[in-house]
Amino acid sequence: MTDFEGRSPAAAPTPTRRTVLKAGAAGTALVGASGLAGRFSASAQEAAQGAVDAGGHAVFQHGVASGDPLPDSVLLWTRATSHPGDVPGAGAGTVVKLLCEVATDDSFGTIVLTGEGIADPAADNTVKLDATGLAPDTWYSYRFTVAEGEFAGQVSPIGRTRTTPAAGAAPDKLGIALTSCANWEAGHFSAYRDMADNADVDVIMCVGDYIYEYPRGEYTGKSGAIRDHEPAHEIISLADYRRRYGHYRTDADLQAAHAAKPWLVTWDDHEVANDNHATGAENHDPAAEGDYVARRDAAIQAYLEWLPVRATPFSQGGHLYRSFSYGTLAEIVMLDLRTYRDQAPEFVNIGDTDDQGRTMLGSEQMNYLHSRWSTSSANWNLVGNSVMFTPVLIPPLDPQTSGAIAELMGLPQDGIPYNSDQWDGYAAERRRLIRMMADEGLDNVVFLTGDIHSSWACDVPVTPGRYPGDGVAAAEIVCASVNASNIDDIVKLPQRNAISQTAEQALMAANRHLKWIEFDHHGYVNVQVRADEILAEYRFVEDKTIPGQPLYPAMRYRVRRGEGVSPA
Repeated sequence: MTDFEGRSPAAAPTPTRRTVLKAGAAGTALVGASGLAGRFSASAQEAAQGAVDAGGHAVFQHGVASGDPLPDSVLLWTRATSHPGDVPGAGAGTVVKLLCEVATDDSFGTIVLTGEGIADPAADNTVKLDATGLAPDTWYSYRFTVAEGEFAGQVSPIGRTRTTPAAGAAPDKLGIALTSCANWEAGHFSAYRDMADNADVDVIMCVGDYIYEYPRGEYTGKSGAIRDHEPAHEIISLADYRRRYGHYRTDADLQAAHAAKPWLVTWDDHEVANDNHATGAENHDPAAEGDYVARRDAAIQAYLEWLPVRATPFSQGGHLYRSFSYGTLAEIVMLDLRTYRDQAPEFVNIGDTDDQGRTMLGSEQMNYLHSRWSTSSANWNLVGNSVMFTPVLIPPLDPQTSGAIAELMGLPQDGIPYNSDQWDGYAAERRRLIRMMADEGLDNVVFLTGDIHSSWACDVPVTPGRYPGDGVAAAEIVCASVNASNIDDIVKLPQRNAISQTAEQALMAANRHLKWIEFDHHGYVNVQVRADEILAEYRFVEDKTIPGQPLYPAMRYRVRRGEGVSPA
């Protein structure tokens, strides 16, 4: 990856060969978004459409994106479709040289950086540039232009991005759009458009299931497939994963979200296959689908090509977990909860959840998290966490009952888990993390979570069976899915049906640390971080089957240090 060179405005239009980034076959070139929110999308979309209408070819069909911001740099991404047959995954692309410009204004009157990138077929014609030498806590505009060849002069949509505050700075607030679980076939991505247009959002955090691997029609919702997956079959090969990402990135709402804000991302399971772990996955059959590691590596390569993330392939000693500092306000650690984990225990072996040797993080990632927590002086320690951390027990066993009979019956100490694919399946390691928080004197940890296609506000109890007496270790905010199926889809009933509401009440009655659950709606959480509190606004869309639906604030919860969650 090659860094941009800083230039004066007068020198900006002239790139040098030293700024060239060549996308290598090892997945070093990454990600994009197209279109833009509000005023930024129209001109670029009109220009691209004009080229098509005139019998030409639109190069920037998948837009632009940015991610992993630092105080002085941010990653910028696009894909250059080199000719009409150069569809993602086809391997039919040709090299395209691009000029990238970064400016402090939307009209590009003050260009502060220029650079060249090469969209290379080895990386599915994606390109990622590290724009360095930027000012902290500053909004920038950026764009790509085809530098030479038949389509020279064609310009991408304009993107906007923002660097993080300088070390020691004390920003007033940080706005995070917490999102996960977007299934193309299940409906439209209205939540992404709302994130793009929301002026309170500074960064979008996707905690997994950015795509789904299933074939057409296998996993839809109560309304069936609203639109079709590409490719039609389950994705297994590198070409398959590339094609699925490329198809997702034709969505105008997703393009708008990528172009409007920087993203922080991690994966969950569906970026590879359902319920995957270090050595396999529930949705992988080696006899029919080949070697799991080969499939996983193909999925990771496509992910690193198509998303704006500072990570390298595992074959090069890389890893996805990483951290970001927002001055003294917040430290964010993005975890990888799939690559190193043991297989989740089956219900018949549920006592394995207390096995001291079982891990979700792996030893190196556990040490990394400890190092970040032990050195953090931020007001808030936020964790980008793909699966739910809070203990959830199956009703009707209340925490006191399950705790009392655990030793007698050989049950897990924290009770019978609701979902062993979550942290409930790794209870011993979870207790180690809770002890780590106590040992470091942390009363400011908040888990930001997705995965379970529903909305939750939770206290993380020190001891589930003695809550609230033993106190609160942390808080957890769980976002709804963008549109992937939830309870009302499963039972094929209207939202807020009796089954959903009964299940919500039963879980909260058996788990008093669960303060609010909503099983039916889709959307995201607007997380507003301030020094004294965090305000989580759950934003819902009423009908995911209709494009362009507005979102609305459905519930608000606040988090205060050492106090857990409470209605706002």
